[in-house]
Amino acid sequence: MKSKDRRIRSEMTTNQVLEAIRHRRSIIRFEKTPIEDEKIQAILEAGRWAPSCLNGQPWRFIVVTDPTIKETLAEFAPSLYKVGIQEAPACIVVSVDPKEEPFHFIEDGAAATQNMTLAAYSLGLGSCWVGVFRLEGEKGSNEEKIKKVLEMPKTQRVISLLPIGVPKRWDEKKNRKGLSQLVYRNKFKNRAE
Repeated sequence: MKSKDRRIRSEMTTNQVLEAIRHRRSIIRFEKTPIEDEKIQAILEAGRWAPSCLNGQPWRFIVVTDPTIKETLAEFAPSLYKVGIQEAPACIVVSVDPKEEPFHFIEDGAAATQNMTLAAYSLGLGSCWVGVFRLEGEKGSNEEKIKKVLEMPKTQRVISLLPIGVPKRWDEKKNRKGLSQLVYRNKFKNRAE
C-alpha cells in the first residue's frame, strides 16, 4: 500500500467525521427501543446546519412518532423499507420549498438528509435514506400521498423519509469502488493514479 493511501486510511479512522462517513450503514430493521428527545434534537440540528445554496435553508422536518402515521407512510415506501419505517421509533420526513430555492432545492434537501444520517450514526443510532421525490411531481404519486397524510402545503416537495432507531444489527459495508475507478484529473479521459 502506498504511503499516501496509508495516511488517508489512518485519517479516516482517527477523524470522527471521516469515520462516521466511512462506517455509517443503511439500517432497515430497528429495535423498539425509544430514542431520547435529546438525540432527535441533535439529529435535527445536524440537518439544520447542512449547506444550502446561498444559505437559503429551504428544508422543513416533520418528526413522525405516531405508529398509525408511520404505518401509513410505510405504505408509500418501496417494499424493502416498509417494515423499518414501521419499526423505527421515529421517522423524519425531509421536505423543501422550491419557492425558497428554485434551482437547488433537491441538493439542499439531500444535504440535510445526509447530515442527519451521519448524526444518527454518531449517536449510536441507525437510519436509512428512503427517497420518495419525483422530478415531475406527478398527480397520485407517493410523494403526493405522503403530503396529504401529513397535511403539508402543496408547495412543499418531499425529498426523503428517514427512519431512525437502534439497529437490530449492523451489516458490514459492501465493497466500495477504488478511487482509481472514480477519479480523473483535469479531463475525463485522464484517470487518477
